[in-house]
Amino acid sequence: MLSTRKSALILAQITFVAIVPAAHAADNKSTTLTYLALGDSVAFGLNPYLLPPISNQKPSPNQFTGYPEIIGQVERLPSSREVNASCPGETSASFLSDTVTDLNPDNGCRSPHLQLPAPLPPFKTAVGLHTNYAGSQMAFAISQLTSNKGYNLVTLNIGSNDVLLALALCKGDLACAGPQFPAILNSFAGNLTTILMKIRAVYSGKLVLVTYYAPTPEFDSLAQGLNQVIVGVGKPFGVEFADGYNAFRLVASLFGGDACKAGLVYRLPDGTCDVHPTPAGQGLLAGAVELAMHH
Repeated sequence: MLSTRKSALILAQITFVAIVPAAHAADNKSTTLTYLALGDSVAFGLNPYLLPPISNQKPSPNQFTGYPEIIGQVERLPSSREVNASCPGETSASFLSDTVTDLNPDNGCRSPHLQLPAPLPPFKTAVGLHTNYAGSQMAFAISQLTSNKGYNLVTLNIGSNDVLLALALCKGDLACAGPQFPAILNSFAGNLTTILMKIRAVYSGKLVLVTYYAPTPEFDSLAQGLNQVIVGVGKPFGVEFADGYNAFRLVASLFGGDACKAGLVYRLPDGTCDVHPTPAGQGLLAGAVELAMHH
């Protein structure tokens, strides 16, 4: 009998293989993509097994594969036409700001990532990104979209670190962090509105917002809360939505609704579950983006 992890991987691959040809078949025009990916560690493809405390060797950015790289492979894009500017630990506030402060905190992009027993150094300087740039991700995105009018796909996933930062400060205690979430989601809505306004001021092409999945069942209400904000804020800006939430839920439903048991997020050596997608999870997100971009 196949292991549950291998079964989930096969199912995720079948789902992705089914989605992508259908999405391409629905697209009546042959288009050459020039793709800008924006976001946090999900888009970056963060793999906890390449970082302390599991690994003591410094990884290089090209060892990480996120859904943008999978889309680039599916679309057969040369590296010059797939630009992944995502940064692990980015919040909606730090996405907009050239400096990280108490008012514009992040969760490990340009400031240390709060992790026990010791914080990890800022990812942008300690490891590096798929695309190197100074300043904020917002400023880089605007400079790219202004100077290169050839972009015809932009994807964005942002917001998870807004709530994960509160959880980290509460040492993972949902009861402690929970009362802060309404204010966090309200602030996130304002930041996301600003981000989309700035993008739409210089770019009118295909813009896809990727909704978040629940890595384990206890995160389900948090994921839904984030996604409600993403959809509510995004609709007036003429965006498409890549349904990451339901893509994960479909596969996880065969494992009691648990994406970790389904092998869609990493299980750590101590038996606990990480929040980052495995290759199978990234494949599902790539399939969801492909379906949205060819909508």
